[in-house]
Amino acid sequence: MPLSRKRSVQHKVYIPSSARENQYLLAKFAITDELIEKIAGPIDLDSKQPFLAFYKKLAELFFKINDELDIESGQFIANDKFARIRFSPEKLTAQTEQQILFLYNSRYHFSQNAYFDASKKASKIHLLFLSNGDDIRHNSAIFHQKVVKAITKFTQQIDMPVQEMRICDHQHLTYDLFAKDKGVQGNQVHKLRSISNRYAPDEISLPENTDELTYAIVDMPINRRIRKLVELDHSEGENYGPLYNFIADAFVSAAKKHQLNNGAVIANGLVPIVRRSDDENTIAKGELMMIGFNPKNTGGGYTCKWNADKLVDSVQFVFVATEQDKTSHGFGKFLIQIEHALHSIAQKLKYINDKEELTVRFHQHIGFYQE
Repeated sequence: MPLSRKRSVQHKVYIPSSARENQYLLAKFAITDELIEKIAGPIDLDSKQPFLAFYKKLAELFFKINDELDIESGQFIANDKFARIRFSPEKLTAQTEQQILFLYNSRYHFSQNAYFDASKKASKIHLLFLSNGDDIRHNSAIFHQKVVKAITKFTQQIDMPVQEMRICDHQHLTYDLFAKDKGVQGNQVHKLRSISNRYAPDEISLPENTDELTYAIVDMPINRRIRKLVELDHSEGENYGPLYNFIADAFVSAAKKHQLNNGAVIANGLVPIVRRSDDENTIAKGELMMIGFNPKNTGGGYTCKWNADKLVDSVQFVFVATEQDKTSHGFGKFLIQIEHALHSIAQKLKYINDKEELTVRFHQHIGFYQE
């Protein structure tokens, strides 16, 4: 086999045929007093719902533009909650104090809804566009183009400078690392090219200010067998620190072995939210754990956060790609390294592959301001 052919094979990753695909775009902009007056006129703050007209007019415009461009699933969000999107065979929208979670199957579920409290002025409005169809990843460029066109029309019709609109394109693949052990047949072959490279053949030119972040979050349920891997002493109250330390040691050892230099272990019941940040930090914000990573930093190290007093349902492993992990082929080699590390962790934890899951969610994200 020629050397170039060998190198190409090294960058191909084979994931189970049962893998699920997601894509969504999120556009956000600040609510200013000037915008409110432009859209709804003077606000009567003595009213029980002073911002009702403002939110309704913007939502109606948003849905109208979506209908014109054949975008079937759009969500208007003006409650300052963090939007999370996941694949699900059943359609469900759930809200907590800080989050709004959309569970749906892109093939069968369609919806247009507005979420706001007309008695309050939110700080920002989020326009959420959920992809629909059979081959989400293959058609991602087409959906991106359609959404950017919708956002442009929206900014024009409310007379807002396009530069004030932040657009994020999120895509992820989700699968059980041990799906084959459970009888799943067949594979999908990916090189996991960067979004910008995948969009280039469709002549989509992303702005120069576009930033990119690629990472994986792996969910490991804590069942009774795993709890018993380490002898725990609860004589002076709950103390799961030794268990979490054992798991974290397995993670760090495996990550180092497979040259994965940016990562985190989260075992405190909070939802890990990975963001690009020049200043790398990990901050708990209510229900969320905000994790900042700088892809330019090739040796960021490992963050381990747990609450020894609390037994969590699952532990999350986070692997973040650096700029060196992006090859001319894509991020396939990076995901292969992650899978090798996970197999090492599973071996250390004596995983029962045909009965226990390690759910891998591989994220590719770009964000930019329109120019």
